[in-house]
Amino acid sequence: MSYVSRKNIPENTIEARSYQTAIADSALSANTLVVLPTGMGKTAVALLVAADRIDTGKVLMLAPTKPLVEQHLRYFSKNLLLEEGDVVMFTGSTPSPKRVAAWNAARFVIATPEVIKNDLIAGRYGLEDVSLLIVDECHRTVGNYAYVFIGHRYNETAAHPLVLGMTASPGSDCEHVAEICEHLSITSVESRVETDADVRPYVHERDLEYMMLELPEDLWLAVSVLNGMLDDRLTKLAELNYRVP
Repeated sequence: MSYVSRKNIPENTIEARSYQTAIADSALSANTLVVLPTGMGKTAVALLVAADRIDTGKVLMLAPTKPLVEQHLRYFSKNLLLEEGDVVMFTGSTPSPKRVAAWNAARFVIATPEVIKNDLIAGRYGLEDVSLLIVDECHRTVGNYAYVFIGHRYNETAAHPLVLGMTASPGSDCEHVAEICEHLSITSVESRVETDADVRPYVHERDLEYMMLELPEDLWLAVSVLNGMLDDRLTKLAELNYRVP
């Protein structure tokens, strides 16, 4: 096995995969949407890009839930050659004075988007010195979701903006994907599937074993209650001459 050899990444820690390196190198030159199936290493791509950009300015990574933020904190703290305290996380439970102090001192901030949006609106800090915005689960960047506000604010105010959007499921609706790209100012898309030539060497055969399990009595009772509620509603629709498919 060969390992990634890049600045700001410890030696012999991250497996070198050609498709991840190719995607990361491409993402360093343009705002990029990365579409990779679950388990193919979107976070490793983000690490490669962040390791390069962090010498230019602060890195901000957004994730939609606290467990994801905590997971990313562990991964990037372990796999970036940074000082203790350089990688921090913000969630709704972090007091605002503590967030401001941490923002000013940190080099890599990982946060839920609502916290960052609220802080930006309150003027607690800005995004001018953020050299990379990583948006995990970026298919959420539609409508009124906080990703939308942050994406526009970042591209309007950052001195040297670069956006990396990551998702396993961008959606099949072209208008939905176009909206994501518009809000994040995406100009390039990198997509891979398991059958691509540069991915196949890293895909291993899987043995699947199917097991039939008996549901506990409580679950069977819940299923029965839900089916009864559904039957009641279907009956009412039928009485209104609504044809149920």
